[in-house]
Amino acid sequence: MIDLTRKTLPNTIEVYGRVFSIYTDFRVWIRFEIELAEHRGNDVMNLDYIFKNDRPMICPIQSLLEFARPKHEIPRPVRGTRDNVRVLDFRTDSDYIYAAFLQQYGIDLLEVPELHWHKFLALFNGLKGTKMDEIIGYRCYQKQSNRNKDFDPYEELREAWSLEYRLTAEEEEELEEFNRLSRGGDSKG
Repeated sequence: MIDLTRKTLPNTIEVYGRVFSIYTDFRVWIRFEIELAEHRGNDVMNLDYIFKNDRPMICPIQSLLEFARPKHEIPRPVRGTRDNVRVLDFRTDSDYIYAAFLQQYGIDLLEVPELHWHKFLALFNGLKGTKMDEIIGYRCYQKQSNRNKDFDPYEELREAWSLEYRLTAEEEEELEEFNRLSRGGDSKG
């Protein structure tokens, strides 16, 4: 969250009591979010691109998440909301994010020399009346119990715009092995 009582935005993170300078451009943090979404804990993430000078020997993801996903006081969680629904994928939604920033703010994200991540997030959270805003609305949709049980166009739109779960290479191999065994094939030949 942007603190309007300060003249500057954060440009460091603290790791085990030591402060490290980081790159704050939105492109760096979109890359971080993409890599984090694709990371399943099977391998070590290379985070060198985040740090300007020194980098910590060990960097807990939590330290980076405190910068990448600043806490907001509102909106507060509401009972009955779907908490673990993925509503955004920076890789899949890149065209819509680009178009939304151009439409709403006249900002060409491919031309802007640098835009602080927290500014990017504030602008993104303020997007209204754009296709990206509409898509997120579809992904968040929850069918109401009093709606027509046979046909719900919003249910279809939610399904059409939902984000697919991506498998890691290891998960794909395990799935292939499972499918081979379930068809009665020999796993080793």
